[in-house]
Amino acid sequence: MDIPDWMRWAFCVFAAVQLIFVYRSVQLLRRAEPGRRTDPWLAVADGAVGVVMSVGLALGSFDVLVGAGAVLLAIGACKGIRALLARRAAKPAPAADGGAVPAGE
Repeated sequence: MDIPDWMRWAFCVFAAVQLIFVYRSVQLLRRAEPGRRTDPWLAVADGAVGVVMSVGLALGSFDVLVGAGAVLLAIGACKGIRALLARRAAKPAPAADGGAVPAGE
């Protein structure tokens, strides 16, 4: 890929900023309870793969972008599935006595 030099430096700066967010995510992961560590792990993995993608863009490596993009897609799918399952679990169950009444009664 032909990327201008100023854009390469911008991607390097962006990767450095992302490293700060990865460090913050690791700190949150360390404080998480043992049963609630999946979301922080996904946040750390998302940030780490984001750093790899930024460095891949800075270096102009198409192979790194394809590999990191596939991993980032899998992480995003896991996050989405977990969000859907959490939303479904948070819905209240319908009341048992508030259902439809048969016509003959």
